[in-house]
Amino acid sequence: MPDRLGSVQLTDVVRYAGASGDLNPLHYDPSFARAAGHEELFAMGALHGAWLVSHVVSQGASPPEGAPWFLRLRYHGIVPLGLDLAAESSIGPDRTTADLTGGGERKVSLELAGLDAPPAAGGGRDEQRCTFPVELGTSKRFGEAVRWPEPLAPGRPVPPTYLSVLSFWLPNPDPIDRVGFDRSRTLLGETSIQLTRDPVRVGEVFEVREYVGAERTRAGRAGEMRLVDLVAELSDATGLRVVYRNTFILMPARAEAAPLNGSRDPETGQVFYPARALSVDGRLRPLVESALATEGVLYSWTTYEGTAYGQIDLDDGVRLQVRLAPGEHQIGARYRMAGSPDGDRWFAHA
Repeated sequence: MPDRLGSVQLTDVVRYAGASGDLNPLHYDPSFARAAGHEELFAMGALHGAWLVSHVVSQGASPPEGAPWFLRLRYHGIVPLGLDLAAESSIGPDRTTADLTGGGERKVSLELAGLDAPPAAGGGRDEQRCTFPVELGTSKRFGEAVRWPEPLAPGRPVPPTYLSVLSFWLPNPDPIDRVGFDRSRTLLGETSIQLTRDPVRVGEVFEVREYVGAERTRAGRAGEMRLVDLVAELSDATGLRVVYRNTFILMPARAEAAPLNGSRDPETGQVFYPARALSVDGRLRPLVESALATEGVLYSWTTYEGTAYGQIDLDDGVRLQVRLAPGEHQIGARYRMAGSPDGDRWFAHA
């Protein structure tokens, strides 16, 4: 049976933002999130991804000793605040896998296993460098934010994703600014950490070389997405120890829906949809084309195969049956028409 992990709350987001330096307002500013096309606030992928890492460690997962290894987190969908999360894992001596699910959907997948060869240095553009001390206080704050199950003290391993706190030491600390993406359309797609041997420990000091790596495109349901890697290489006196890579995704721009057109009776002001050519009072009065109102009140709603549908009473008197945005819905609440990348229309809270 999956293990329940609870839900991400706004306090968790704020705690993680302070511990990691991830200050993207998509996750804590409702106005910014709505302007970006999101119905509600959602968690940073790295936050609940780190919860999943902490969970498998609490269940006994560990990297191979004295050999190269990697941890990979892949983010499959956003996690709205308040969504109940569960984890299911398979822990073995050579490989651990796990999935984090919420609302019946996979949100994050994890893989922890050995590498065939130690990680190698790469290259890219816009290189920057810094010295990175693994501080006890910073690691404790991060550990609390990600539910790290082990004690943190000098010489003890830090959570693998602790490397995100590089933001506090790099000359340009903003990863989204580094990759040059629009903040309102940027999501984290994957985190990969490759190590030459043992985990990073409290008290170690690294020289960091960070750069913007490979960029490519990929087709998605919403259109073409751009992906780019931000890579940090951590070295000590023994040479390259860690290659830490985050892959950011620039989602396609949100398409605006074309207006829905009906017809209006110029004498009575009544609006019809679908459009009619003549009046309904028997006088055969020609009607004129008219765009429907774009806001109204939710009359009723239901779900079918995971998608919400509702009847909206528009402000001009027309009742439409439409698709609704994901999330909770309330009869009597005001809704606004929006566009979707597939050319369909949906309504969201106004």
